[in-house]
Amino acid sequence: MDFKQLESFVAVVDEGSFSNAAARLQLSQSMVTIHIRNLESELGTRLLNRTTRSMELSADGRTFYSYARQMLKLNRDSMFALSRADQDEHTINIVATPYTSRYYLAKRIAEFEKQHPDVSFNITVCYNSEILGKLRAGGFQFAFCNMKIMDSDYSVRRYNSASLVIITPNTQRFRELQGKPFPVELFGTERVITRSSSSALQQEFLRWVKQNLPGVKLQVAAAIDDTETIKQLVADGIGISVLSEVAVGEFVSSGRLLSFPLEGTMPHHLYFVSKKKYLSPIQSAFHDFILANIAPVGTEEE
Repeated sequence: MDFKQLESFVAVVDEGSFSNAAARLQLSQSMVTIHIRNLESELGTRLLNRTTRSMELSADGRTFYSYARQMLKLNRDSMFALSRADQDEHTINIVATPYTSRYYLAKRIAEFEKQHPDVSFNITVCYNSEILGKLRAGGFQFAFCNMKIMDSDYSVRRYNSASLVIITPNTQRFRELQGKPFPVELFGTERVITRSSSSALQQEFLRWVKQNLPGVKLQVAAAIDDTETIKQLVADGIGISVLSEVAVGEFVSSGRLLSFPLEGTMPHHLYFVSKKKYLSPIQSAFHDFILANIAPVGTEEE
């Protein structure tokens, strides 16, 4: 028996399905199924009674569920206690995505540091899919990410939202399009700079292309993950692209780029995740500072 098996079992019960549990744990559904089967084999009993249409806890499953949660909690708490022993109570440990760290977190850190000059920040940057694992490994009190973390040990607040925009070079032929609906058929003729990863932003853009431009093949000039490089390439006339309106604001205001709304796309959200327990006074102050800067409209908490 290992903790991955316990996490899969608890997640399946909490989420009510294997597919939702897989999404929560950032695993494939087949891997979650393997974890459950191996756990049942080791325990010598069936924990879940499942058919093609339904799933429910067995009698043994109901008994084991509460113990599984306790074991996971004890593991996380012990890991946190060990990590906390080596940490200064004036240090704030944050895990964040590249997007959130660059366009949201940096500004807030600068503002908070002015009020608390003795604070020290330890920031780890990683992809959305790695955030929950980093938090559960211990040592981090907070996360800034673009996905909703599902874990009872953490509270989650929607921090901000931003829409996707089309960015183009600031040239005469694109300036003539300002104030008008962007001719989306240009995505079939203009060279496009895309992301090389399966980021949430990229997935939303590809969904939009499939829905609005069926059969159109993008003329990809470059595929790269770095937002700053994408903006520079567009400004230099290499192609057009789609990015968050927040990420391109400075380039647009300085006249280096033009931006156009991309109608029909879903806005992407930023979430602030915080550990519910064991915050030092300075960590609690940072928690309250971030919450004070969250717009009251459109927020959600768990």
